Amino acid sequence: MRRLPQALLQRPRAPARGGAPARSLRRFAPSAALAAAALAACAAAIALAVALLSIGDPADRVTGAARPEAAPRGAAPAGRAAARGRGTAHEVHYTYAGPRAVVFDWKGTATTIRYGRTSRYGAVATAHTPRPRPISSRGPFREARIGGLAPGTTYHYAIGAGRDHTFGTPPTGPFRFDVEADVGDSRSASRVRATQAQIAADRPAFVIVAGDLTYGNDDGQAAVERHFDDTMAWSVRAAYMPAWGNHEWDEPTDDLRNYKGRFAIPHAHASPGAPARGCCGEDWGWFDAGGVRFVSYPEPYTDAAWRAWGREAGRLMQAAQASPRIHFIVTFGHRPAYSTGYHDGDPELASILDALGDRYSKYVLNLNGHSHDYERFRPIHHVVHITAAGGGFELEPWSGTDPRTAYRAMHLEHVRVDVSARALRVQAVCGPPTSDDETSCRQGQVIDSYTIAR
Repeated sequence: MRRLPQALLQRPRAPARGGAPARSLRRFAPSAALAAAALAACAAAIALAVALLSIGDPADRVTGAARPEAAPRGAAPAGRAAARGRGTAHEVHYTYAGPRAVVFDWKGTATTIRYGRTSRYGAVATAHTPRPRPISSRGPFREARIGGLAPGTTYHYAIGAGRDHTFGTPPTGPFRFDVEADVGDSRSASRVRATQAQIAADRPAFVIVAGDLTYGNDDGQAAVERHFDDTMAWSVRAAYMPAWGNHEWDEPTDDLRNYKGRFAIPHAHASPGAPARGCCGEDWGWFDAGGVRFVSYPEPYTDAAWRAWGREAGRLMQAAQASPRIHFIVTFGHRPAYSTGYHDGDPELASILDALGDRYSKYVLNLNGHSHDYERFRPIHHVVHITAAGGGFELEPWSGTDPRTAYRAMHLEHVRVDVSARALRVQAVCGPPTSDDETSCRQGQVIDSYTIAR
């Protein structure tokens, strides 16, 4: 046994006022000493723990991120509550809002999104209720814009209490994007989920969905919500870049509020005759990625819609043609200019795109849906037209033939495009089988390939 200091065992001269007799203090003196020693040891342990916590976790020491990064310009730094995150998020997706900005949309109780160059985040954005507000359910629906980002850069993010994911600003170098159209939801069209998994496996920077996103007008408002959950297979990582189709607006059972309220179309434009429900604005837009200018086109709400678009698109293409940074121009929308599928090509749209192709040599590719099949045409007025409407909804029969068709397939598919400074490499990828198939292919097989070079 350790001997206690003699001073601790000495008898006090007098008991404290109201205290115990002197022999009682002497009796408990060893216990008091042990308590004091224990308290000192605890204090040392706490000091050591605080010091260790200030160092950071092992991952931080490896990467050298010893403290939270500075928030991007215009962003709020993450406080303690935001750093933990609260609330749930479903139907998560984001769109490009320029070279340095993205806009996130989701449904759920979460009201903040944390983000940064690493999973330590360092900044937080607060969401608001979008306008127009979607009508597929009571929500709550959220939208948050994140600006002040670096172009061509990957960021980490977490919404509410959700787990870590990554998003990117529009690419500045070589990249891949995917295309699908006429999708639906996995309960109404059982093969939707397989196609979304295929797209996710491609790891594109973004996905163009060229209209008829959900078929909510046919399958009910629950189908709208399931669609945006189904596409989370890829939309938590890749930007979701849509165009509207006829099923988004031409029947009273669904309308554009469900879609304009879920996206922030970049450089958005309004079209003449747009439906009152969901009006006005965000009928089409454009964005740049790498050396490509992408321009969407609207639905033909009235005869004036495409003519007005053609004038504006011409100005955008003229600027792209003059820019050394832009190597290719790509348009996308729902209706085809050329088609041998169930829906014929539209002559008015064809005349507009033909004129633009003749005028601007960088305009080389048009992507559309509407006819549920895959079809690629040889260049028409310098533009390759591709129908990529195999996102999951049921196939539709051919209506005829055209000698300008280079390849066509009656099978579900999606398209992936690899972009470099010199070329666009287009591949059609076989999707899941159906009883309506007229083309035989193995799921995941490339059934058509074409390269557009400068």
